[in-house]
Amino acid sequence: MTGVVVVTVILFSVLIGGADFGLGYAVKPIYNGAASANNGTTTTVVPTATPSASASASASASASASASASASASASATASASPSPSS
Repeated sequence: MTGVVVVTVILFSVLIGGADFGLGYAVKPIYNGAASANNGTTTTVVPTATPSASASASASASASASASASASASASATASASPSPSS
């Protein structure tokens, strides 16, 4: 039984290795052609839009709102976690 497993592993490794080599060889001209077509050309992207002041103001407002919400949530959790005296 061990011999069957060893032969199967070797057979599949040769099969997968051969397929990998063959596909790599077949695809290589495509990638080399794309690289040579883009050789020597440089493009510079110039941003045209400027950030608005309202975007940063809303981001800071939402951050402070979430901070105060978490502070009140932790305060209520602390209040409920403290033991209440029962007499």
